[in-house]
Amino acid sequence: MESSQSPEPNADPAIGRVLGGYRFVRKIAQGGMGAVYEGIHTEHNRRVAIKVLLRELLNSPDAAKRFFLEAKAVSMVSHPSLVQILEHGTSPDGDAYIIMEYLDGDSLRQRLEKRYLGGSAIRLMLQLTDALTVTHNKRIVHRDLKPENIMLVADDTAPGGERAKILDFGIAKLLPT
Repeated sequence: MESSQSPEPNADPAIGRVLGGYRFVRKIAQGGMGAVYEGIHTEHNRRVAIKVLLRELLNSPDAAKRFFLEAKAVSMVSHPSLVQILEHGTSPDGDAYIIMEYLDGDSLRQRLEKRYLGGSAIRLMLQLTDALTVTHNKRIVHRDLKPENIMLVADDTAPGGERAKILDFGIAKLLPT
């Protein structure tokens, strides 16, 4: 007897979806405004993070404005300790999305739960303060800097072989010049 497999009742319908040439692989996280998925480019096999505004917020002009503020703020500056935004927009289905570099590592919160950082904390804080100096010079204030919004990733070009990267500029403030 042949059995047909039906999807799990709680399976995420986004998994397997293709958006702008990127296939959704798995959900990484979900916050108050959006969900973040690991994605892969269907042609180039490049891993990315795909942030999608929650469907229940699509009709809120304020939510969409805040969502795209993240892409705008990060695109205004370039620094190795800031997550890189690759593209953003609205899908034909009306979903607001941001495609970012995929960061394979731990959040600062996860790392702190595993072990004491010791002297490496100074090196990581110097990277973060340098990135924040660049954003502040562009009149951008993050406003939600916390261990969950900092990723630690391997980087051979960084002192100690590790780079701190700031994420989630969703509630950033762009100050007038």
